[in-house]
Amino acid sequence: MNRKLRHGGLAALITVSVLALVIIVNYVFGTVSTLLNLTVDMTESQIYSVSDAADDILSELGEKKFEIIFFTEFDRMEENSYQQQLYRYCLSLQDKYDFIKLRYIDSLTNPEEAAKYQNTEVPDLDTTDVVITNGEAWQAYKIDSFFTFDENKELFAFNAEYRICTALMQMTYDKLLACFTVGHGETTASSSMVTIFEEAGFEVVEVDLSKEEIPADCRVLVINNPIYDFGGAYDDVNEVSKIDRYLDGLGNVMVFEDPTVSAKLTNLAEFLEEWGIRFVGAKVKDYTNGISSDGTAVVAEYATEGSAAGLNKSLRELANPPKTIIDDAMPIEILWESDNLVETSTVLYSHDTAEAYSLVDDSLVAKGQMPLMTVSTHTTIGDNNETYYNYLLAAGTSSFANDKYLNGNTYGNGDIIYEAMRVFCKKVVPVDLDFKVYDDNSLDLTNGQAIGWTVTFIAAGPVLAAVCGIIVWVRRKHA
Repeated sequence: MNRKLRHGGLAALITVSVLALVIIVNYVFGTVSTLLNLTVDMTESQIYSVSDAADDILSELGEKKFEIIFFTEFDRMEENSYQQQLYRYCLSLQDKYDFIKLRYIDSLTNPEEAAKYQNTEVPDLDTTDVVITNGEAWQAYKIDSFFTFDENKELFAFNAEYRICTALMQMTYDKLLACFTVGHGETTASSSMVTIFEEAGFEVVEVDLSKEEIPADCRVLVINNPIYDFGGAYDDVNEVSKIDRYLDGLGNVMVFEDPTVSAKLTNLAEFLEEWGIRFVGAKVKDYTNGISSDGTAVVAEYATEGSAAGLNKSLRELANPPKTIIDDAMPIEILWESDNLVETSTVLYSHDTAEAYSLVDDSLVAKGQMPLMTVSTHTTIGDNNETYYNYLLAAGTSSFANDKYLNGNTYGNGDIIYEAMRVFCKKVVPVDLDFKVYDDNSLDLTNGQAIGWTVTFIAAGPVLAAVCGIIVWVRRKHA
């Protein structure tokens, strides 16, 4: 009995000693790592680490100095999970780049210093707000703007890398001008398309072609979901001729049309035909390669040939290319591939499982692979024998920049627009910066894939049972 007691006591002593040692080592290591800021990013999406894509952008920012200002003491950041994550990522930036520093302002004891960073978007600074400044320009952000939430308002992704990089770019590079047409029922102020341009560093203004000319320094003119036609040759103001003159001056245009109103936009249609394209009065449905039950949310196929295929090249070269979705898509007829120094090619097709139905009588008008987004490229030879290019992008949809296709890194819609900006304007844009999605176990399947997996899972059990039954029956018969 004494021997058992001694062995038991020794075992208990060893156990307690090991536990004590683990606690002490853990405490010492934690204290040292906190004092020295020694951290290892163990998250799957490397939330707290600077990505290669961000490094490519930040390494080219030049000599400017930036500050990221917090209004909560650094040693209290752990009390708010949002602030904690943002602060850890910002520490990574400060450690990696000499030109980025973190600073704390106590808005209670130093209200005048904090008041300098108030604006109409953030009129009253909260202790959780963040300011990014280069000493001259600055931008204040609510803490929620560094995160992305899904349609159910649930936290979806960490978006600080994208938000901070775009802010630093806007403070470094001269802003380019993007003009959105108004006066025809267009979607402008409420459009995510405007947000994309602003976050890429563009100054966005509205232009009413019935009253004014397109500014000479406009780099991209966006016609986004017009409901009413543009004035033509027989109208009081020829708005189409203003667009023509703008393109003659090496401007660039993006046109997004809603299939349900396209037939009424006759002057705009004549203008597009001069650039080699015609919208077909039909709506594309694809029940196999679609993500909606009615087949109207079409999964696009990336073009691999022609100059316009360059807009999707970065997506195609990924190990697992994301889907690009065109909702309520209208097919495009390419009238000619090359004519009068204008080359027209396709960015996005429908899959060969798609069908197009007339918007007049819902009859089947086409099936198979159809162009859904095109780019017409105009080549100009200058007096100095240099070659210049300008572009017209067209898509038969009003929802290409829909929020649900831009939030997160599930879809490639945003990448297509960013790549177009980069090509059209020779501008650095954050095309490769993805949201850092938290653990996401959801399935991203087309309707056809979903049906295939459903059939597989339904059939697998009965088939397996039948095979086992046959094996047992055969063995018993021959036993």
